[in-house]
Amino acid sequence: MDQLLVIRRWLELTLARVDDKISVVRAAEEEQARRRPLPEPPCWWIEYGIGATRRPERVHTGVCRITSRGRPASRESVLEVLRTMPSVIACPLCRPDSELGLLDG
Repeated sequence: MDQLLVIRRWLELTLARVDDKISVVRAAEEEQARRRPLPEPPCWWIEYGIGATRRPERVHTGVCRITSRGRPASRESVLEVLRTMPSVIACPLCRPDSELGLLDG
């Protein structure tokens, strides 16, 4: 019984050291995450439909996040999609057509 109690105590001490090390590593990772700058959002965003075709459905400004079914896009590609695909609409919330100057007459 004495041997088992000694082993138990050794395991407790070892577990305490491991827990201390975990705390140190977590704190370092959190500090590193705080220091890491967030990536800038894309300027433009194209939302794609679901299904096999995955055609563009809407365009958004880069800060609009009402959908997760999209990809970052360049200004030129958003303009091309809006001009050549009549079924694609500009998001009514973030108004990329206004920002692109398509509503200015």
